[in-house]
Amino acid sequence: MRIRAEYSIGPELRFLSNLDTMHMMERALRRAKIPFALSEGFNPHIRLSMGTVLPVGLWGKKEYFDLELQQPMPPGELCEALNKVLPAGAHIVQAREIERNAPSLMKAVNCAAYGFILQMSQEDISRICQNILNAEKLLISSRGKKKGVDKDLRKGIYNIDIQPYEEFFCLMIWVGAGEPLNIRYDEIVDLLQQQGVPPQAILDVFREGNYIRIDEELYSPLER
Repeated sequence: MRIRAEYSIGPELRFLSNLDTMHMMERALRRAKIPFALSEGFNPHIRLSMGTVLPVGLWGKKEYFDLELQQPMPPGELCEALNKVLPAGAHIVQAREIERNAPSLMKAVNCAAYGFILQMSQEDISRICQNILNAEKLLISSRGKKKGVDKDLRKGIYNIDIQPYEEFFCLMIWVGAGEPLNIRYDEIVDLLQQQGVPPQAILDVFREGNYIRIDEELYSPLER
């Protein structure tokens, strides 16, 4: 049986690395006595795939992992059992069974949404949004494998929205993830600063979710 689960990582756990998060989930699976499957070989490990990496320093609302089980278990029971043993700040939101031959999260997820809490006027944020959406090119020095090479972010920016957030505003940006164009959150930070956002105006950054984008429509990895 193969399970896909949606979980959240709160601000208090924002400095966990991807490896730390995986170890946290593995410990929780053991403590909760989940009937997980093990790989073969001399050093068997839990068949757990954490999906796209949540950058260190960010918290996430809709993160995902895939898990193979040795025997069937209702997804709701799995969520309840894990939430009893996970530390504060980590929470399994929901889970469902998926096909054994379903594409991995790393292959399926091709869009991510990031939220930037800004201490700026709505008028200034709206102006910056329009400048980004109206630009033909948005060249930023790549922070990925090709460091220092100019990277055009425009084709990978799918949508922008401004939402109230307490006494501030949250700038939501949906961007490409994985193939064919991967946009990192720190490249978006560089873009915002290039567009006139002062570094001290960015109060917080989080990943709102990971999505599968098909023909401009966004789907949760639990839907597809």
